[in-house]
Amino acid sequence: MPLDTKGWSNRGWLEIIEFILSMCENGSRKTHVMYRCNLNSKQINEYLNFLLECEMLEKIQERPNSKRYIYKTCELGKKFISSYKQLAELFSKPPPQSII
Repeated sequence: MPLDTKGWSNRGWLEIIEFILSMCENGSRKTHVMYRCNLNSKQINEYLNFLLECEMLEKIQERPNSKRYIYKTCELGKKFISSYKQLAELFSKPPPQSII
C-alpha cells in the first residue's frame, strides 16, 4: 500500500516514520505518538496502518479485555531506524568544495 503524503506537512514522510518507530521502540500509545509527532488523528492512523502492514510495528493489547493498545517497533522497524540514521549522517556532512 503506497503512503499518500499529499498535504501532510513540510517534514518528509520518511522522517516522520523514523520518529514514530523510534518513539515506539519501548512501546507507546497512539495518542502519545500523535501528540509528540504533531500529527492529527487521520495522519497518525494512516502512518500506523502503513507501518503495521509493512510489519515494522506491532499492535499489542495493553491488558486482556482492554480497548487500549501499545504500538511497538518490530525488528524490521529497528533496521529502518538504523538505516535512516546512517543515511541522515551521510547527508549532514558539508558538500565537497568542487560542488560549491
